[in-house]
Amino acid sequence: MRKLKDLPYILDYIYGNSVGGLVDLKNFRLLVSKRTGKVKQLFYKEKLFATFRPNGSFAPTPQTYYTLSKKVKEYSVTVKNDALPHIRNGSSVFAQNIKRIGKNVSVGSDVFILDSKNNLIGLGRATISSKQIKRFKSGLCVKNRG
Repeated sequence: MRKLKDLPYILDYIYGNSVGGLVDLKNFRLLVSKRTGKVKQLFYKEKLFATFRPNGSFAPTPQTYYTLSKKVKEYSVTVKNDALPHIRNGSSVFAQNIKRIGKNVSVGSDVFILDSKNNLIGLGRATISSKQIKRFKSGLCVKNRG
């Protein structure tokens, strides 16, 4: 991403059409590396929105969910209440703890981990797709990254 005006297109690419239209570019600020000239971080209203990875993708933060929550439910998993304390402490999400999963969760995608009231409790990376998760009764589904 070279310019801030590209952000809506990137969000549409990652989260589907119409997500990019939710953002007001006036509230965003880029942090660019002085040495390389590449974008390192993206801030929304002075809160970290995303960190850019070396491969060009970005790692979402809790602020990403709060800003885009109306449109990113299909990129999330809702977990059962009895698993919440473990997941808040950094444990991964297993199939038996999933209450609902968004249809757009795919292998390797960043996933928002929610409680039953749609409050964000963590971020993770899916290890299997939503179709596979629905079929499995046990096993690791989302690696929690905080």
